[in-house]
Amino acid sequence: MRLSTTILATLLALPIMCFAADHEHLRAVMRADQADRQSTPTTEQWKDISKRDAERRKQVHAELVAGRILTSFDFYNAALVMQHGDTLEDIRLAHSFATIAATLDPQNRSARWLKAASWDRMLLRQKKPQWYGTQYVQDSTGKMVLYTVDETAVTDADRIEMAAPTLAEARKRAEAFGPAR
Repeated sequence: MRLSTTILATLLALPIMCFAADHEHLRAVMRADQADRQSTPTTEQWKDISKRDAERRKQVHAELVAGRILTSFDFYNAALVMQHGDTLEDIRLAHSFATIAATLDPQNRSARWLKAASWDRMLLRQKKPQWYGTQYVQDSTGKMVLYTVDETAVTDADRIEMAAPTLAEARKRAEAFGPAR
């Protein structure tokens, strides 16, 4: 009897999640997050951005607790903000949100890409090779390079399905960053 009640409650909640309007405040939080990353911030500017990032993560947590993250784009927006977190737990939450966003709307290419990127970022934070080739780091000269990739973990077809670049494209992007300044 309890299992059928749980299943019924879940089925009744699905239409709410599927037909809810995107959360405008969460969209604004994500846009502020992205606006902070439009230029090449200085070290001093990054300190201020980090403070704003922490406040935005608090806002995402508040929206989650209040039950206001409902649509694919809500979960995507929340994931993008959490992706810029300081801890592995922040990145794990970003990956969970991106996975939900991609599940709610499999056509949401941005959510699929963020699902791959957050997975790669979790691996990077654990000092493990990434799978999809979405993460870049500075080398010892300050040049941006593609972070180590486990070339056996997924195929280029898998990368394309996740809206990530092929390995050749990712390597080409790294070269486009140019020499260190």
